[in-house]
Amino acid sequence: MCLFKKWRERRKAKKQPIQSNDIQTKEKEETYSKADERKDLKKKIKNIKEEEKGFSSSKDETVEKLKTRPFNKPKVTNQEPDWPKDKEVVKEDKNIQKKKKSSNDSKQKKYTGKYEIYPEAKAYKFRLKASNGEVLAASFRYSTGKGALSGIDTFKKNVEEGQFNIKTDKNGFSQFRLFNASGARVVIAGEVYQTVANVNSAIESVKNFYKTEKVEVLDELPKSEIREENIKFDSVDQIGSGKYEIYKEDELFYIRLKASNAQVLFVSQGYASKASAKNGLKTIQKAIKEKNFTIEKDKQNRFQFNLLSINGQMLLTGESYQDKSNCISAAHSVIKFGLKAPIVEL
Repeated sequence: MCLFKKWRERRKAKKQPIQSNDIQTKEKEETYSKADERKDLKKKIKNIKEEEKGFSSSKDETVEKLKTRPFNKPKVTNQEPDWPKDKEVVKEDKNIQKKKKSSNDSKQKKYTGKYEIYPEAKAYKFRLKASNGEVLAASFRYSTGKGALSGIDTFKKNVEEGQFNIKTDKNGFSQFRLFNASGARVVIAGEVYQTVANVNSAIESVKNFYKTEKVEVLDELPKSEIREENIKFDSVDQIGSGKYEIYKEDELFYIRLKASNAQVLFVSQGYASKASAKNGLKTIQKAIKEKNFTIEKDKQNRFQFNLLSINGQMLLTGESYQDKSNCISAAHSVIKFGLKAPIVEL
């Protein structure tokens, strides 16, 4: 027993250091591995700190640079950027704006004409005047002043919707006539001019001034401005040696009356068809029978007779004459030949 105990104790003693060594070795390995991990972790932490330190230092350096660098805060706007222009272009733009402004002002100041309503030849008329006082057009006759006032509205409407026609007489003098939209009625007659170019200029002036709202009513005209008067006729013998001619020109039909010597006494307005021209001739002959004539002086100091319907509407205008007496004589000839003259269709 003793030997066995001794042997066991001896064996136990032999095993004990080996076990302790293994444990220590194992502990050393574990300790080493943990130490290495801590060292690695410290290194990583150190590297991270160094990187952070370097970043912060560079950041601080950048901030410092930005602090010392001049910096303008941008303006916030919803408008498009105003790109720099060349000085000459800007100057040109300003000049253009000034010209536009001055032209607009001049237009507003320039086109300030007026209408005048006045009595003449036992009737009422209106006339359109430019800003310089020039008479651009005079109306036909109205029985009342209110009729003349409403005639201004009709005139304005037909300037926009109607049509201007230029008539040149045998002496080379020209005049515009404003017709309604259908071309069946003369609304107003312009002044008489020596050239067609002057007539076209007058038409443009009418278009510039007709919109004016200024209307003046005159009690009477100065004697120097009276242009129309009634014609008093003695008894006139009627003969049938003259003739009416109905002819077509520019897609319209016209009527002209010729005396026995082939002198043209008047030319009617244009009609859309031959039938309407024949009906118009009946109205003309009725007015001739009633002797509804007036004589009118134009701005060239020439004279024309007008034939009016029973209600005062203008039917036609005769040829132009230098002498008042010759014009009145032509009106007598119309009464003399106009009631019995035969009709010839050309």
